[in-house]
Amino acid sequence: MKSVIPFTKELDFNAKVNEITSISLEREFEVEEGSVVGNLFVSGEYKSHEISVNVVPFSFKIPFTIEIPDNLDKDSITIEISDFAYDMVDDSKIKVNIELELEGEEVLEEEVEEENEDPTPEVNPEEILEMFEDRNDEEDNKDTPSQEDIADLPREEEQIVLTNTNDVADEYTTYHIHIIKEGESVETICTMYNTTMDMLMDYNDLSNLAAGEKLVIPSTDE
Repeated sequence: MKSVIPFTKELDFNAKVNEITSISLEREFEVEEGSVVGNLFVSGEYKSHEISVNVVPFSFKIPFTIEIPDNLDKDSITIEISDFAYDMVDDSKIKVNIELELEGEEVLEEEVEEENEDPTPEVNPEEILEMFEDRNDEEDNKDTPSQEDIADLPREEEQIVLTNTNDVADEYTTYHIHIIKEGESVETICTMYNTTMDMLMDYNDLSNLAAGEKLVIPSTDE
């Protein structure tokens, strides 16, 4: 079973941003009792002024909870990033549009009854609560924000809900979604994420890359 879960959220820098010079999205999750709990991480660098040569790092953490149906095999649950894009809202905010894909194998009804001594009520996987508000990006100002200003940016935590039963997964894969910038090459991106061209080729078509296109870059965490 597959379910695509869309998220839209505004990220507020609380500082003026002239240009986003790099941006990436990562995710982590654990399968708990009846739900998947995790975080989305939007990070990168920006310039505060058109003529500025300095870049300022930014990072936003977006927690989420997805309830999962109890007819899914808890050991088969995966969450992957299927799409990621962003738009400038004003001179200090961006709106991120993210799609997560939840996938798991369905089990027979008899098996569910045998294994579920304390069954969790079924919830339709389509019933997801809206998530995402506030934070990140854009435009122009002479005063370059300090590193302390960036460190003090508020961290907002909101949650989404979907359904199932599950124990904590021992291992999961983080997928970085990297938007290619002018002047970047496959080699420089491999170095940036400490990965290999073979690994990128497993997830991407590297034959005709251009600025603005997206690369999926996996890494395994335990």
